Amino acid sequence: MSTATVSPTVRTRQELEITRVFDAPRELVWKAWTNPDEMRQWFGPRDFVARNLTAVARPGGRWRNCLHSDGFDTGDGEKRRLDLWQGGEYLEVVEPVRLVFTFQWDEGSGLPEHETVITITFEENKGKTTMNFHQTFFVTEEDRDGHMKGWNSSFEKLDDLLREVRDGR
Repeated sequence: MSTATVSPTVRTRQELEITRVFDAPRELVWKAWTNPDEMRQWFGPRDFVARNLTAVARPGGRWRNCLHSDGFDTGDGEKRRLDLWQGGEYLEVVEPVRLVFTFQWDEGSGLPEHETVITITFEENKGKTTMNFHQTFFVTEEDRDGHMKGWNSSFEKLDDLLREVRDGR
């Protein structure tokens, strides 16, 4: 059972905000966002795994990932194999309080290919970490809502990972 609380907020058509409290110290949450070995364990919605994830978390560093699913539900009863490449550049890295990076789907993914900017802040209080996630801008509400669904599913996986690390499993 998850120990995290969730407060997704859609501010405008062009912005997405999600606030989540993880029952883990800030250093663990920061490491999960910046260490490629840990990112591979949670980055991507539940139906996907992170493949070929690379990340150099420093200003000007780049990240890249392939979200892979062997049985993505297309909504019409069909399940198919899917690879979606994504990536971006780190703009700000202020350990362990603030992370800013760009996000873009690769050309040919079939998804909107414009660049968005993600800003995440981490605050610790009594061993718990509040993560404030902000992504902007989206061209359509459908694109924003798709990201909200995907990120929330990813954050559930992040919560699972943090619990395992915290409990020493």
